[in-house]
Amino acid sequence: MNESFSIEIRNSMGDIASALDGVRVWLNPFEIPLKTHEFVSLAIEELSTNWFKYGCKRAGKCVMRFDLRLSDENLILQVTDNGSPFNPMNFLFPTTNLPPEDRKPGSLGILLLRKLADHMSYEHRGGLNILTLEKTFC
Repeated sequence: MNESFSIEIRNSMGDIASALDGVRVWLNPFEIPLKTHEFVSLAIEELSTNWFKYGCKRAGKCVMRFDLRLSDENLILQVTDNGSPFNPMNFLFPTTNLPPEDRKPGSLGILLLRKLADHMSYEHRGGLNILTLEKTFC
């Protein structure tokens, strides 16, 4: 099996729900593990929410694209955006040994994605952030 699907969001939080719905509809016919479905949904929600809050500084001109490739062994999600450069691979892990009220807010979503992905890479090329996440089925 070699299947692919792409969807874009722009400057609307409502686009996140539409993207999630589109990806779910596309993935449903394929027999892939539930944890892969959940991983893709988490990745799209977490990355796009962070992008709206921090990376998308040009009102009306930001675009985030999700390209999914499905094979017999894995699912690859490539996320491309034209927001501010941000490499989640360089992001420091939050301190989780403190009580919640003493922690700085944020960054747990990126930590979770880094732990759940079987492979993750980032590059900034041509003014674009390109993040690739891979989830194997084994």
